[in-house]
Amino acid sequence: MLTFTLVSLAVLVLFTLIRFGAFLVSNALAGQLSEIRRGVDGLSLAVVRGVVTALAADVVALPSCLLLACTERSPGGMGTPILMVHGLYHNRTAWQFFKFRLRRAGFSNLHTFGYNSFTRDFDHALKGMEQKLEALLGKEPDAKVILMGHSLGGLVCRCAAANPRFNHCVAGLITLGSPHKGSDLARFGGNRMARDLIPGRFISRAVAGASDPDCPKLGIYTLTDDYVFPLDMLRTGRTGWQERICSPMGHVWMLYSAEVADMTIDFLVATESAG
Repeated sequence: MLTFTLVSLAVLVLFTLIRFGAFLVSNALAGQLSEIRRGVDGLSLAVVRGVVTALAADVVALPSCLLLACTERSPGGMGTPILMVHGLYHNRTAWQFFKFRLRRAGFSNLHTFGYNSFTRDFDHALKGMEQKLEALLGKEPDAKVILMGHSLGGLVCRCAAANPRFNHCVAGLITLGSPHKGSDLARFGGNRMARDLIPGRFISRAVAGASDPDCPKLGIYTLTDDYVFPLDMLRTGRTGWQERICSPMGHVWMLYSAEVADMTIDFLVATESAG
């Protein structure tokens, strides 16, 4: 058992170091490493923080998958429903920490959408998302929903929000570390969903062609993202979006970061007040 644990940890460390190596190379080739260095006030320490938090996220995320066997807490509550969508190769347990923070801040109408990113494609995820929205919104003409997605989940949210059926129903849109223009790491993807995230391929083209809903929109990202690079891939490149940069951390750690949760809550409070 000890040997298995040590080997597993060694594999996690190895793949994390490989990702951050690719992050450095990709951003250097794109000419964006100097911008990152200025933004984090010193690259070496920022990368170390990224590596440590990326490993911590793996340690937290892998055991949390056991929660899939548990019945999900019944959604519903006061206020505009918030629909949360996980990223590539993840599942609804990704949002456990966020749900805790959101409930503590007074947001109780929380919902999740899960999709199969291992054997199905982006269109299948988008169709499932649209069915989820149909069920959530019902037939109320004035029903609204706030969409929040981590990584690929943010792109699912953006494309669903572009559907004329739902465009006017979106009260707020939040993306966390989303590859709005793809990611160089996708070149090493092991399945169709991952490879479709290569810059210029299907998913990035779909997002580029998706219109934005007329509502407050927030994109949060870290300058040391080890899954989405080079840096410009994390930016929507569109007007009408607020963009906030959080502290140096790994891509998946954004789901467990109190700082990112607080940024999200601040946006939700402002959105609810404006609505």
